[in-house]
Amino acid sequence: MKKLVLIAIILLTPLVRATNAQDRPNILIILADDMGVDAYGGYHIGSEVAITPNLDALAEQGLSFQNTWAYPLCAPTRAAMISGQYGSTTGVLQVPGVLDIGYSTLFEEISAVTNGEYVTGVFGKWHIGPMGDANNPNDQGADYFLGLHDGILRDYFSWTRTENGVVSTSTDYFTTHITDAAIDWVDTQVDPWLLWMAHHSPHTPFHLPPDSLYTRSQTNSDLDNYLAMIESIDHEIGRLLGSLTPVQRENTLVIFAGDNGTPNSVLQGFPNRRGKGSLYEGGVRVPMIVSGYGVSRINESEEALVHVMDIYATVLDIVGPDLEGGILNSFSFKNLLSDAAAESRPYNFVQVAIDAVTGYAIRNDRYKLIEYESGLQEFYDLIADPFEALNLLLGSLSVEEQAVLDELTAEAMIQTFGWSCNDGILNGDEQQSSCEMSTTAEEQPVRLQLDLRQNTPNPFFSSTEIAYHLPPGGANVRLEIFDVRGRQIVSLAEGYRGSGVNVNTWTGVNEFGQPVPSGVYFYRLTSPGYMQTRKLVLVR
Repeated sequence: MKKLVLIAIILLTPLVRATNAQDRPNILIILADDMGVDAYGGYHIGSEVAITPNLDALAEQGLSFQNTWAYPLCAPTRAAMISGQYGSTTGVLQVPGVLDIGYSTLFEEISAVTNGEYVTGVFGKWHIGPMGDANNPNDQGADYFLGLHDGILRDYFSWTRTENGVVSTSTDYFTTHITDAAIDWVDTQVDPWLLWMAHHSPHTPFHLPPDSLYTRSQTNSDLDNYLAMIESIDHEIGRLLGSLTPVQRENTLVIFAGDNGTPNSVLQGFPNRRGKGSLYEGGVRVPMIVSGYGVSRINESEEALVHVMDIYATVLDIVGPDLEGGILNSFSFKNLLSDAAAESRPYNFVQVAIDAVTGYAIRNDRYKLIEYESGLQEFYDLIADPFEALNLLLGSLSVEEQAVLDELTAEAMIQTFGWSCNDGILNGDEQQSSCEMSTTAEEQPVRLQLDLRQNTPNPFFSSTEIAYHLPPGGANVRLEIFDVRGRQIVSLAEGYRGSGVNVNTWTGVNEFGQPVPSGVYFYRLTSPGYMQTRKLVLVR
């Protein structure tokens, strides 16, 4: 009997080790390139939609997000998702775009917060590294990479294949090839894994996939081919998920999202030319479905604001220590997966910098502001007008609407130039400046060496004091006032200032000594390695 027990222990030892190694969930992130909400039936916008039984099943088994934003172009979205930071910080606001290797990626961070427990595999389209640098995905933390490094796919049946820095030519159908490779990769893993599956479909060139990958009978137009390509993604998603064992599937968090809106040539429902590349809903609103591990809200729809960049914080929140709302510019939606009343991001914010469209869009739960580099603004009520047909600025704003317009304009400037105190994320530099300053000495938090404080009084009528704390030895600083469009009003301080608390007073005048009108303004403190922006209100 003792021998039988010993044999059983020996035989079960590898199984026990494998089980222990899987104490943490696997993470599967699936991206569709150029797939907006109009092309998928779950959003009831397009009159012609792809047949997607596997995505439908994923939604039935999990949570569908209705108000998810991405950047209107693929490279800025991917850089934001991988870095957890806005393009105004990383510099990736256009295509092509290169994410500097100095930014800590999701692949590197998931390893850091779990002491190296995760293995990361990246498959498909990369498109955020320098052209020709085949090692870039691996240098950015991917343990294994197979796919299209440069992001240029002119032929799905003949393409430049990169595998861990080795470049060759493949004549396999791209979507199927990367799915085969991902299935093989998962099959060899014994440790928890993060799989980043970045499909190139349904991005151009529009074409018909192999017959077994789609079901559409109409194939005479670009729209038909586009929808057939989405069906090919759905087919391969089903094959990938079907390759997981029941235990693996239960222990895997699955996140599916689009990386930007639908191309204008195949856009449905939204006004013409308001798809990919634009700041309108057709360009920035994308499908997102989350299912599997940690998701207890089954077959539900979520109206909360979400940015695809929030995947960064959510994954780290699930596998590592709890995050206070999120980290960097990424808000964790982990709690929404189980609690419909959980906190969500108060604003969605995106930017873009391309010839035809350079500007930003920001929204709260109802209103949306678009502002272009020229200063032109458009303002919409997305509850009453989800397709942005009526620019409220063409008429008279109510008191409420004017207040929201000022709020969104102010918040956009703060999120562009620094860390917001209003975005619900408590892991940026705003901690150093204490958004909510205590009023008693006992409650006062320990101040770090550089600290821009809230102006007092705020709002102010004739003058307000702006205080900032500098480290021993002092520092070279600039303290400037800006209007809501980011135009400098006046510089209050420039050059060396001594250590300790420095105070400057603003009397509500510009650089020429002329009074400026009532409204929302910003003050920004900059020093080498530091920048912080705050909002102030002037009342005449």
